[in-house]
This record gives sequence, C-alpha cells and structure tokens, in this order.
Amino acid sequence: MRLCLNLMWPFLLLITVSPLAAQWPEGDVPAISANHVQQALNELEAIAPNLIGFIPETQRHYIKIPRSSALPDQWQERLQDAFYQDAAAACQLYGRLYLADWRALLSKAARESFWGTSFLANRTFNYFGIRHHGKPWICQQLGFCAHHVRNDPDPAAFVVFPNFEASVWAFIHTIYSGHFLARLPDGGIKVADAIQFERKHGIHYWEYTAPGQTYGGMLQGTAYPPQSLIYSWSGHPINNLCINCDRASDWEWVQKIFRVEERTQVHTPAFNN
Repeated sequence: MRLCLNLMWPFLLLITVSPLAAQWPEGDVPAISANHVQQALNELEAIAPNLIGFIPETQRHYIKIPRSSALPDQWQERLQDAFYQDAAAACQLYGRLYLADWRALLSKAARESFWGTSFLANRTFNYFGIRHHGKPWICQQLGFCAHHVRNDPDPAAFVVFPNFEASVWAFIHTIYSGHFLARLPDGGIKVADAIQFERKHGIHYWEYTAPGQTYGGMLQGTAYPPQSLIYSWSGHPINNLCINCDRASDWEWVQKIFRVEERTQVHTPAFNN
C-alpha cells in the first residue's frame, strides 16, 4: 500500500508516543518510497538508450554500468535528487524506530545501489547488497527466503525483497547483529533485546505475536550517530565484501547525503538530526 507522504506524517508521529498506535494495518510498516528514480531512468533512456537496461520480471529500468563516469554530468545530480525523494522518508522512519541515524542508512543504500539505479536494486529491491550466506535468520526468522544469483564477482545468492522498506529492515538487522553491536559505544544495549525479539518471532518489535505477546513500548534514546554506525560495520573482518569500502569512504557517502539534502531542500519532519 502506497500512501501520500503528506498523509503519512501524522501516523509516523503517532507511533512515537504509543505502542498500541504502532499497530499498522495488517501488522506491517506501510511502503512510503516512490519511483522518481524510475521516472528519471525512463527519460535518460530516451536520450542515451545504450546506458539503460530493462528488467522484465519487475518492469523496471536500471543503469548498465552503475558508476559516475558512465553518466552524462547533468544526470548525476538528477539521479541523486530522485533517489533522495524516493528513499529518505523510509530511512527517516526506520531510523526513528530503531535508533539509527537515517542518513547513515540512506548513504549505504545510495552507495550499494548507485542511487537506486543498479540491476540488483531494481531486480530484487535489495538496495544494500544483502546476501543469504551466513544469515540463516533472514529466511528462517524474517521470512525473506527468495534469492537471485548474481556474479559479484563470483556467483552469490542475493536476497529478494518486496520493496525498499523491507530491505531497510533487513539491513538494520544486519548492522545490529551481535558482532557489529559489540563495536557500538554502549554495545548496542538500547536495541539488542528488540532485535532478538524480532528474530525470535519474525515480526517488528512493536507488533503482537499470535498469543498476544509484544516486546513493549517503542525504543527510546538518542539515535546512534553515523560515525558510530560506520565504525561498527566498516573495517570489520566479517564485512569484507566491498573491496573499496572503508570508514573514510563510507563517511564521504554520508556527506553526499548532506549535500543532496541541502540541494533538494525537502522540508519533511526529520526524526534524527
């Protein structure tokens, strides 16, 4: 269900004050991302058809060579702004719900998906490059069992998600796994129990299990800042799939989000500043 963002904000604010109010219809967080990137790719295809591919399974376009050097200069900012419009609100929401700086979430999605234009993002809605390998909980607990094999550079099974919001939720579970939580300043104490509840029951922590059990109220406290989140995942021995990723370059992508935010001047309620 896609809702107009202007109609969503009263509901987003409501979930910060009442656990009962957080029971979304049908027990899920509604999709609030949009398709500005697809609109931009459709226009780009008209003037540079060799740059753009089409995916029949999802009826979405993608950039064949997802890097800045392959794009006309004037299109780089256009795609950045479109991705911000598509994904910022969902990252703000999940950042508030899980005490994670939303710009860190958005910057990682932008980097892994090249601003929402990669084949993987548009074939699988996997905006963070999340693999099945080493994550039994992603299928057994969260229910994301479908996969798509893609060379990276060797064949690897990437998780298929139904939408951008689902991939954000899974990414939060990835960065809040025990080996990353241990590197946060407080050891992740503010979120660890909620994550364990979700993995045990396969639902969001504010939802109710069949017997009527719930984790409790919404998570409280200051969001983990981008520097802390980047420190927890960048440079970790278990997180070595991105050969060009390190703390300095991950921080550069957060700075890119700040620049896009300033340029687009989108005035929406920011949960974490």
